[in-house]
Amino acid sequence: MAKKKTTKKKDFRGEMDKLVKRMQPVMERTGVHLSKAMKAAEEDISKMYRVAQTHLEIQMKNVQKEKLFHEMGKYVAEKLMKGDLDVADLDKYKKRLQKINTEGDKIKKKLNKMSSGAGAGKKPSSRKKKRS
Repeated sequence: MAKKKTTKKKDFRGEMDKLVKRMQPVMERTGVHLSKAMKAAEEDISKMYRVAQTHLEIQMKNVQKEKLFHEMGKYVAEKLMKGDLDVADLDKYKKRLQKINTEGDKIKKKLNKMSSGAGAGKKPSSRKKKRS
């Protein structure tokens, strides 16, 4: 009876070895496909991160602009109340506002390049289209 169990174990191991050998090419191909899919997903996630970060930079520039508008308003109101409002007094704000706008435009261009450049990060499909 002990020999019967040993023979069953050997038969099982033999069958498993055959099965593994037969399935090995399929498992290797599956591994290659999964690796390619993971690489593509990683690239997509990286691009989404860069786009989100650029959107955040744009929002920060808008916040800077809003703060500057608030500061300008307070300054103009103070000058107006004193009766000594001079347009030349606003030049310091104009330069800062122009700088913020220029920086914001550069960031927006960067975002547009990310979004539209090189097919927006998508690779052409390698699948052949079926003819009707």
